[in-house]
Parts: sequence; C-alpha cells; structure tokens
Amino acid sequence: MDKLSRLLFLFSMFLVLLVPVHANAQSELKGREQVFEFLGKAFESQVSLSEKGRTMKQVEAVLDPYFTEDYKSQFIEENVIGQENQYQTYGTDFAPYYIPFYAFSDKTKVVDMEDAIYVVEFFPGNGEGPVSYDDHYEGLKLVQEEGNWKVADYLYDEIPEEVINKAYPEKAKAKQAESTEKDRSSAYEGNFVTGPNFSMLKTFMELGVIFKNENRTLLFGLL
Repeated sequence: MDKLSRLLFLFSMFLVLLVPVHANAQSELKGREQVFEFLGKAFESQVSLSEKGRTMKQVEAVLDPYFTEDYKSQFIEENVIGQENQYQTYGTDFAPYYIPFYAFSDKTKVVDMEDAIYVVEFFPGNGEGPVSYDDHYEGLKLVQEEGNWKVADYLYDEIPEEVINKAYPEKAKAKQAESTEKDRSSAYEGNFVTGPNFSMLKTFMELGVIFKNENRTLLFGLL
C-alpha cells in the first residue's frame, strides 16, 4: 500500500469513527432486546438533563435522537426549568413524559403494528407511599420520523384494544369468555317473568295456584 492509499484509508476510518454510534440503532429496531436498549438510552438521556445546566439548544440535542419533535417539546415544557441558557430537570414524584419504569422483562410486551411499535406493561395498583394508583397499563408508541425510530406518545390506559389483545392474548381470551358468559346469563334471565307480573305469579304459586295453558283456566290446588 503506497503512502497516498494509506492516507486515504486512515481518513476513511476517521470518518467512520465520527459517525454517531446510535445512528443505526435508531433506523432499525429488530426484536425486543433492541427496543429495550433503545428505550434505556432514551431514559438515560432524560435523566442526564439533571446533571448540569445546559442551553436549550443543548437540551434539545440530548433528546433529539430518541423523541419526536412533539414529544420532545411536551417533555421540555413539563420538566425542564431554567433561565439565561441554564436549563435542567429536577427530581419530582410526578414526572410526565419520562420513559415508564418498565421491568424490561417478560412483563414488558413489545407489539409490532403496521406503522408503529408499542411497548406495554401492566402495573398492579399501589395504595402505599407518596404516589398511589389503580391497576393500569402504561405504554409507549414508537414511530419513524425522518427514517429513525423515536418515541412519539406516552399512553396511560389509552392503549388501542388491538394492541392490548396482541400483548396479552390470555387476558383477551378471558375477557371474551366473560363477555360470552354474561350474554348467556342475560339470555337465560330473559326467559323469566319479571316486574309486577313476577310478583303476582309468585303469590299464585305460594297459594297452590296452577296455570293450565290449554284452556287458560286457573285450577286452585286447594284441598
């Protein structure tokens, strides 16, 4: 290899090193492990904003690889505080638009839809501590923006039913079975007389009155 070729090779390697490591990770998310890794980095980017003051341009640059423009704006509006080019986040019990505290285990479901990726987890209710809540689902919707996957929406119990059914097929089957049982019960109850007529029928039965449908007469079964 001559001197010119060697210089060109070194220069090309230098350019490769300049390319951000996360560039390919953003454009392709194949499998749940890559999705989890991406969300972990997204959460780290949010948390890092508490370390020191930054200009607003720097704050946006930290968040930009992981969040859409709308989501980024909402997060900044709710969580970033400062003035005179010294902006940062502060700890709080209520932190909207942060990546949820997923278990990143079998409890955390990844659902691929036609034009989006949903990450969903069921959180049992908690009545203790400074923050209490009921049973609920928390989800994130990821979409592609300019060719890169980014977090677009935070969903609290507003996850499309189709996504829930794919994430938790066992719960979907249980819900369907429960609905079918209710329909059967309603149909069964509909065969009985209710209301005032039922009270009258009950009284007749207690007195020994028998309805004879053939000639529509009443036979009093009194001895």
